[in-house]
Amino acid sequence: MLIGLLFSGYLFAQDENKPALPFLNTPLDARASGMGDTGVATSTDVYSARWNPAKLVWIGNSSEFGIAYTPYLPKLTEDAALFGMNYVQRINDDSALSAGLTYFGFGEVVFRQTIDEQGKIVKPNDFWLDVAYSLQLNDQLSVGSGLRFINSNLKLTEAVQDARAANALAVDVGFYYRSDLNIREGADSRWRAGLSLSNFGTKISYDIDGDEQFLPSLLRFGLGHDFIFDFDSTLSVTLETNMLVVPVDNKALGFAIGSEYNFRDDLFLRLGYYHDTTNITDREYATVGAGLRKDDLKIDLSYLFTTSTIPSPFEGTLRIALSFEFGDRFYNF
Repeated sequence: MLIGLLFSGYLFAQDENKPALPFLNTPLDARASGMGDTGVATSTDVYSARWNPAKLVWIGNSSEFGIAYTPYLPKLTEDAALFGMNYVQRINDDSALSAGLTYFGFGEVVFRQTIDEQGKIVKPNDFWLDVAYSLQLNDQLSVGSGLRFINSNLKLTEAVQDARAANALAVDVGFYYRSDLNIREGADSRWRAGLSLSNFGTKISYDIDGDEQFLPSLLRFGLGHDFIFDFDSTLSVTLETNMLVVPVDNKALGFAIGSEYNFRDDLFLRLGYYHDTTNITDREYATVGAGLRKDDLKIDLSYLFTTSTIPSPFEGTLRIALSFEFGDRFYNF
């Protein structure tokens, strides 16, 4: 019942001036969420296509597979969660391909007209399928694009007779820059930059002959720097900004800063902070995260602390992600 009340305004009375499906921009992987939701200009991992498809070609292995799980509103329900998996395959030295699936289940919701009526149990959910391709243009620059099929079952026929499942198609495009190593005695360094446009596609409607809404198309830009102290340790810092590029009443800018300390590519410690410039979303939070690699297996964890007056739905949530590396190792100097 609490879940139904929480989402009732979103499921059945959406504002025409707000984009649909904001969960399309919800971070899936624990690494990015541990760094304040930064991902467009960070170094590459198996979930890169969801942030910036241009990053894929810099993947460290010939193939990688990842699986991630995030409980949603854990203080209110035990069966609402975000689940996803992603696979990346190098085609050759200059190109890579990825495929992914994401499922967002909001748990069981009971609908009834009166208190004595036998309730109907329904399970609102979203899922989307992704494919993406990345091409390296030279030693420093790569480009990428992706296609996404979206299916949303949020406005349910049990509650509204003319409702239907909503479908949409969206594309992502991205650019990624990684400078050559700046070699200095005692500490090498490298610059990174990324630009991406995600979820740019068709409108979506939950009603037969009803109003259509925009997808939450998001423009992201990021700049990062790697401080390479020695062969064992690296500190990476990334600044990113994002903005919705669909018609809304208030154009919000989001700012994020994230950092990652990498020790021998086996131990990772992360910090981050995210802030929105408007109260439309009122997203302000700090994040912490960690990662551990053992041979070809890597596990990442992250945790979020709300700093705004409105708690984040991921407050008190421990995100977890696993990734597996296969095949040959690539060293992208």
